[in-house]
Amino acid sequence: MTKFEGFTVNGKPFFVVGAQAHNSSSYTEADFRHAAKCTKGLCCNTIEAPVYWHKIEPVEGVFDFTSIDYMVKICREEGLKLVVLWFATWKNGDMSYCPAYIKADTARFPRALRADGTKLQNLSSHCEANKLADANAYEKLMGHIKEIDGQEQTVIAMQIENEPGYLKSDRDYREEAERSLKGGIPDGLASYLESRGCGFPYEQWVKYGRKASGPWEDVFGIHGIEFCEAYQIAQYIDYIGACGKRACDIPMYVNVWLGGGEFDIPGLGYPGGGAILKTLDIWKFKSPHIDLIAPDIYIQNYRAYVRQCDGFTRDDNPLFVPESAAAGPNAAYMFYAIGACNAIGFAIFGVESAFDSDGVIKPHCEAMKESNQYLQNAMPLINKYKGTGKMYPVVQEEKVSLASYEFERYYGCVKFEFDHAYMGQGTCYKGRNGKPAETPLPIRGLIFETGPEEFYLTGNFHLRLAPKSSPERAGSAQPMPVVDFASVEEGYFDDDGEFIAVNERNGDEVMFGDFWAAPHSGITRVRLIERVKTQKK
Repeated sequence: MTKFEGFTVNGKPFFVVGAQAHNSSSYTEADFRHAAKCTKGLCCNTIEAPVYWHKIEPVEGVFDFTSIDYMVKICREEGLKLVVLWFATWKNGDMSYCPAYIKADTARFPRALRADGTKLQNLSSHCEANKLADANAYEKLMGHIKEIDGQEQTVIAMQIENEPGYLKSDRDYREEAERSLKGGIPDGLASYLESRGCGFPYEQWVKYGRKASGPWEDVFGIHGIEFCEAYQIAQYIDYIGACGKRACDIPMYVNVWLGGGEFDIPGLGYPGGGAILKTLDIWKFKSPHIDLIAPDIYIQNYRAYVRQCDGFTRDDNPLFVPESAAAGPNAAYMFYAIGACNAIGFAIFGVESAFDSDGVIKPHCEAMKESNQYLQNAMPLINKYKGTGKMYPVVQEEKVSLASYEFERYYGCVKFEFDHAYMGQGTCYKGRNGKPAETPLPIRGLIFETGPEEFYLTGNFHLRLAPKSSPERAGSAQPMPVVDFASVEEGYFDDDGEFIAVNERNGDEVMFGDFWAAPHSGITRVRLIERVKTQKK
């Protein structure tokens, strides 16, 4: 399959600035329209919303696509793109969105079992009938999407299931599952891990003797149990994806309920068999029709946040965050995902909850709205410089005073504590009227190095630059070399991607090599003077 590098619309790169509707927001046209308007109000370009298996196939073989029809219609009216979430076999490790005919006939559509034989609220991934029923409904849905949206491309991606895996049990204990566990690992897995040469499954494989075949526990030790279940769920969902792509070939992904909580145990701390970091290689091996595995990141600790972003960023898996918090430090942390990991999109969950009953954004969500606006302002730059090493994140960390950068000809520094007459006290910026913001905003944003002497800034931060070499001041006692600038402008990008300057800075606002981005500034373009070397006679 072709390597997936990011979302597109009509052949052009499309960066998702997204918001996910609440779980029940697609049941009525009015509720979905409200969610779409909230998405626009949060400065997003994409809404993620569910389509429910039990609604589109209430009776076996009888399909009703009313919901996807009005979802597409409303998105077009609101100027939004749509990511459809397929709530079917799994929703948060549960089967609540399966049709009644599936739930009622446990002989035909068997449940997963606990070790004591108790039936779980999960369809068994080891049962062919379960897989075929889900895949049939999904393929019919994709065929309908192709019919109504093949040209306009309002629907840009599909999420297959939602945080799949088993809760209240580490795995399925049905007889078929036991046979899978005791049977040999699949052909090609050992060579795949050898080629990877890293990752948790590889480490366990090496630890237990680099076996090319054998039962899962013999090859991987105790972790082979979880790897086996991950393999089964991956093949189940990959089959559904293959059927869907046969009808409408658009990007498809699986989202992940992350481990690492209070009890990092499958079935307790996260759904067993899900595509967490330690099983990610198993999933990538067995899901060639799934374009990417996408982590839902609600983590408040920055180091842990970075670990998840780094882990899911791979050559065969671009980073996409389909769920995150609309409040808290996420408004800053998201710039690490984008600037350091070249994320192809980022979305928050529960967009309607970001606004009060009068439609006014809640104070604790204001930072996220502004962060989304920073991304929208810089969209041509993000699409152009993603993956080039010329896009840098600015992220305020707790108990960290500054961030340092090394550019081609300059060193850079962003301080996280400062007092500047034009920007306000600490992290609380002032607007042009001099009044401080009601809610202190974290320092965050992106720096684009678009040339040796040219930078674009978006966000709210204060960048100081110093040339790497200053031969005319060699031996001088001056602590900071002067940065000569040609122009410092505030502006925006037009529909053709051209920068339009609307304001210029000079004097006190650019002294000492200080260049800043702020909420009211749009995009800041900094053009510096290239030093002319005088040849000695």
